[in-house]
Amino acid sequence: MKIKSAEIECQNKDLSPLVLKSLYFTQGANLPAGYRLRERNVYDYELELIVFSEGAMVIEDQTYSVRQGDVIFRKPGQYTQGIMPYSCYFVCIDLLGNTGKDPSIYDIYNKQKFQSTFINPIIESIPTVFHPPHPEKYQFIFDSILKEYISPSTGTELIQKSYALNLLYMLYQDCINPLINKTIPMSPHYGTIKKVIEFIDENIQKKILLNDLAALTNLSPNHFHKVFSETMGITPNLFITKLRLDKAKDLLIRTDLPVSDISTKCGFDNIPYFSYLFKKQIKLSPGEFRKKHSYI
Repeated sequence: MKIKSAEIECQNKDLSPLVLKSLYFTQGANLPAGYRLRERNVYDYELELIVFSEGAMVIEDQTYSVRQGDVIFRKPGQYTQGIMPYSCYFVCIDLLGNTGKDPSIYDIYNKQKFQSTFINPIIESIPTVFHPPHPEKYQFIFDSILKEYISPSTGTELIQKSYALNLLYMLYQDCINPLINKTIPMSPHYGTIKKVIEFIDENIQKKILLNDLAALTNLSPNHFHKVFSETMGITPNLFITKLRLDKAKDLLIRTDLPVSDISTKCGFDNIPYFSYLFKKQIKLSPGEFRKKHSYI
């Protein structure tokens, strides 16, 4: 049964993960269907990447069917049990790097102190089972952590921390994207909304009207506005404005183009309005933003 671990609020700057354990579990692929591993408590944060599966996993009182490419995320205080056959990468982390646990002798089955459960927007956004769009990117990180774990060097703790942070951030970004995370209530117009976003991205320098976007979806402008806003959590106009300003920021720091040219390339015909909107949203004028991110 679940054991309540202490809940503590933490900010992103507090995250300093220490890898306590990393392994590649291959034996499970050869075990008979339905074979159950020993039930155990989860003492620290655990992540798994399923490499092969015809099995399932019990976490708390729920049984999850797991498939190749799934990422599993378990928290301290939960209990779990694997149902074979499957194989996976496994990583266990001390999220703030302050539990004092020794990675060289860490054993997931040993009775020990539960790590605190942290209240943090990134950690709380990651579901128990998630299927990312590009599992190969996750496999690279899991594999890199494993290689450092089995062949440590002077800089291992530092590079593993960067890998673990990257892993958490990738999961966060994929999980909050409603076009990727199917656990988020999804509009039945998913395919057409994705098509609209691709159109916006390809035509960001042009004038984009609500009527034109609605025409791509065969919906009325009012209905399209409602569907887009409910799906993306932002109105079409604000979504377009955000993309344009993001592109403007990129051009300001990567090129020497005049602000007037950048304004045009980002779909703003009115240069004073572009400067006004940029400063309103970014809290700096385009020139001030460029200077802030310049070497000289």
